[in-house]
Amino acid sequence: MENLWQIREESFTPQLKHVLSQETVFTIGNGYFCTRGTFDEGYPRATPATLLYGVFDAVPIAKEELANAPDWTGIQIFVNDERFRLDQGKILSYERILDLKSAVITRTVRWESEKGIRIRVVSERFASLADEHVGIIRYSVTREESNDQEDVELLLRAGLNTAQGNYHLMHWETSNQDNKKDVLWLTSETLQSKVTLAQVFSLRTDAPNIQRIVVDSDVEPAIHLRGSLTVGTTMTTEKVLVMYTSRDTGDPLYNALAHHDKLFSENEAAQPYIYDALLAQHREAWKNFWQEADVVLEGDSKAQLGLRYSIYQLRINASDHDDRYSVAAKGMTGFGYRGHIFHDTEIFMLPFYIYVLPEIARNLLLYRYHLLPAAREKAKANGHSGAQYPWESTLNGEETTPPSIIHPESGEVIPVLNGFIELHITSSIAFATNEYWRVTGDNDFLRDYGAELLLSTAIFWGSRAEKNGDHYNISNVIGPDEWHEHVNNNAHTNYMARANIQNALAAYHWLQKNAPEKAQELTTQLGLDDECLAHLQDVSEHIHRSIDPETGLIEQFAGFFKLKKLDQSKYVGRKDSYQGILGMEEIQKYQIVKQADTLMMLTMLRDRFDERIKAANYDYYFPITDHDYGSSLTPAFHAILASELNHPEDAYNMYMKGALVDLENQRGNTPEGIHAASAGAVWQAAIFGIAGLRVNDTGYTTNPCWPQHWQRLAFSFNHKGQRIYVDLHNS
Repeated sequence: MENLWQIREESFTPQLKHVLSQETVFTIGNGYFCTRGTFDEGYPRATPATLLYGVFDAVPIAKEELANAPDWTGIQIFVNDERFRLDQGKILSYERILDLKSAVITRTVRWESEKGIRIRVVSERFASLADEHVGIIRYSVTREESNDQEDVELLLRAGLNTAQGNYHLMHWETSNQDNKKDVLWLTSETLQSKVTLAQVFSLRTDAPNIQRIVVDSDVEPAIHLRGSLTVGTTMTTEKVLVMYTSRDTGDPLYNALAHHDKLFSENEAAQPYIYDALLAQHREAWKNFWQEADVVLEGDSKAQLGLRYSIYQLRINASDHDDRYSVAAKGMTGFGYRGHIFHDTEIFMLPFYIYVLPEIARNLLLYRYHLLPAAREKAKANGHSGAQYPWESTLNGEETTPPSIIHPESGEVIPVLNGFIELHITSSIAFATNEYWRVTGDNDFLRDYGAELLLSTAIFWGSRAEKNGDHYNISNVIGPDEWHEHVNNNAHTNYMARANIQNALAAYHWLQKNAPEKAQELTTQLGLDDECLAHLQDVSEHIHRSIDPETGLIEQFAGFFKLKKLDQSKYVGRKDSYQGILGMEEIQKYQIVKQADTLMMLTMLRDRFDERIKAANYDYYFPITDHDYGSSLTPAFHAILASELNHPEDAYNMYMKGALVDLENQRGNTPEGIHAASAGAVWQAAIFGIAGLRVNDTGYTTNPCWPQHWQRLAFSFNHKGQRIYVDLHNS
């Protein structure tokens, strides 16, 4: 029977692109750290990585990136001096399973050395959700019958490898290394940001007649175990890791050592093995999570597995208590986008947290609130008032978008204008702030944080909009469709700016009624006099908005409808985006769209447009969007509007493009990390799209648009502090 909780790899594919992609797919994590699914024994040109939430170091041009910590997963074994590794010897059988229910990876390999020695290796690994500082590997080697029935000598080496960088850039310098009894530790410091990391680990076994050697080293401190292995016997070891950084405590090493000691003292009866005890706690934590977060989808096993995998990724990449950082575009699963935060978080991922894990959603928004001073500085530097958020950010809120990059498809050095003129991230953050308040009813958050953010961003739009006769323009921007630059009156930007201002004014009026002292405080702090408020109201009423009264079409930006139509039939079978094929300059001459732009705005502001307008724009823009090689952000997001307009086939196809983007490496870039925004969009596609969930002040409604073979959708969500359960059937 098919297991709808397991990502399975039933044979080993040695092609490097596949190996690197699977490293991403088999990532484990707990919100404090993530570790890529590299092999314990290593593999040529592998990219092992353990990234910690909010631990950055400086890089040229792009300011800073999540710093790849010394690799804690390494376990090398030798049988009679022959090294076990998947690129050597002969693989007799292979299986790797990521169990999403318990977030445990199990890999089983039967292997024969060049000299005919056969062994069975089982490796199990998890990052504890019950104890975020803990990672553990249980590693077993069994001698199988073979032509050579003599005892073999087994050498097992387990260490902490400092020779790991972000590709070729190193970030850590060893500051101290030592051991005591059976515990070995390493302290490192990032080269520029000066974050200290303490890693403490032990390696234990109850196998008899084992010689133990501790190897001190500033490069790869290790513990070696040496003994003999007879046919039919197994040697089992447990590698228990504890990590702390100076972001957690003033003395990371003391805390890591004490924590490690506590793990064993609390599980004294299980020693030398404590894997099962820690696993039980870890499983209980995941059980509690899935009770709230699971979505049961019957009738389509691949769609179900893709959805659960998306939810798994949303959990392992978000801290449940740290509001100093947020969820990056690739989470902590790879080096893509360097761990920078985009509007991906607020638009694509945050709805999941709002409806399922509102405490995490609150922290993700507090991250943005804490960075208001930097957003105000950015607005001021650009000659505007209020708060303008950077297109990319890390810890201090400064703009971290690189001014230029090497184009991933053409290889040319190209300017990156997003940090200068892609403005809609500011309204995206404001939109998410208002949505959090609307769904959760967290009035304390609105009073203490949200209203200030909404008003500060609204003031920016009031300053950025340019008066032109009886209306306001927003010129020289990049909308969500990043293939068209320096455009004027991008519909998404203008409509979302308007919504930002309207929500801010509504929040201000709420404060005046419910928290008048806070309203007065913000009035003084932000200069909310009658003239300012009147100006904001005027901008919201008269900002440029273009809807053709006959067709209902909204022009994506001024002049878009005058661009040439692209004959897409000429490019059947392509493997690149249209921008990669045509070039950055040429594509701007065509009506071809990278990702949902106008349609995304219609989806986000769904209550402000009637079905005629939505249908007209869907019919126009959906066919001219590059769903395959444009942006991974929006295929699944399109499913929401497709479902609302009763296009079940489109909804299903778009849902599946999101659900399988990483599991099948559909875009060829999964080795750089998972598509976290797509994971969030898949959840939205299922819940807001196919289930048709809508909430209001008094309750909720559903309006399913069923793919023909789907039979059931069951899920729960939070609304104003209440847990609500929904179970829909396709009758």
